[in-house]
Amino acid sequence: MGFSAFKKTSPRSLGQALCWLLAAAATGALAHGGPLDEMRALSKLPPVDLAALKRGEIVSVRGPMGNFSRGIYLESCYFIHASINIVGTALLHWNPAPHKSLEVRLYREFSLPAAADAFKTLQLNPAISDDRWLLGHTAEVFQAYQTGDLHLTEEEAALLRKKPMTPSVTWQEILRRRSDALARGGLSAVAPYASNELISPGSEFHGLLTLAPKIARHFRPILGAHPLVANGRLASEVVAYWETARVRNHTTLQLGLVAAHKSLESWQLIDCIYYPSDTYFMALDLYQLWPVEGGTVVWRVSFVSAPFRSYLGGLDRFVASKQMMQETLDTIGVFRADIEKRR
Repeated sequence: MGFSAFKKTSPRSLGQALCWLLAAAATGALAHGGPLDEMRALSKLPPVDLAALKRGEIVSVRGPMGNFSRGIYLESCYFIHASINIVGTALLHWNPAPHKSLEVRLYREFSLPAAADAFKTLQLNPAISDDRWLLGHTAEVFQAYQTGDLHLTEEEAALLRKKPMTPSVTWQEILRRRSDALARGGLSAVAPYASNELISPGSEFHGLLTLAPKIARHFRPILGAHPLVANGRLASEVVAYWETARVRNHTTLQLGLVAAHKSLESWQLIDCIYYPSDTYFMALDLYQLWPVEGGTVVWRVSFVSAPFRSYLGGLDRFVASKQMMQETLDTIGVFRADIEKRR
């Protein structure tokens, strides 16, 4: 479109046209390697070729172990043949449950603060083998007055001991209370994973980010957004969710949040599982989306916090990071195929 198209336009039309032109100019500049140059300055990824990405290559690398002994992280870069709006919206609302290989049985979105019925479809079933592990450990809390392998405070354990409440209803209440705490006061207000308050969503969030301080500074716009931070700037869009997933051969309940910071030039997103019922503490994915000719470049930085054993000298962290790498590549492949088949 030439400049002649701006003649005899209203101020509103002119403003819309200028916005379109700026977006087009940004897209054109980025197509000449802008996002890859920016990413190269921030990441540990090896050199990335845009043409290879467009052919389907996924570039990935495990990050340094760092001094946070409960954390590991990795980076990935890939291309999706779809617009930034399509990719970003899909990340905000993607339901992994239809893809059996990802082992998510049930996924539900809800608004913060949670409505009274937000968790009503959470129903643990002893006829499902994966559920029996969680039901058995839930029963042990009632019988032995110990939280065992479950991430429960003493107050939450007391809920499980109330005979009128079934295990499913009790877990619904535990998830609701934790999501309400997030809505009210951010991650720092969410209860710790056990009676020992040293390990909490707040501690794991900050600890994981120390593994990659340069990356954390780059993602400051979304990392400091509300509701992750109580007094943070409002994110462009927020989606709360819960899901039942298969983790180490049993059902784990997971409470998470996806938020986006949108601009003409790029999107930043965060997907944070801040409360799993057991096994690990936090999963955190950061996404930077850049529009380029023919689609969107995605830079993903994934973190996990878990009770790794320090006496192994990092061996279990190394093994876990290899497994995390394969699972991440599998997820990216499924997600990309899901988006591109809709074109």
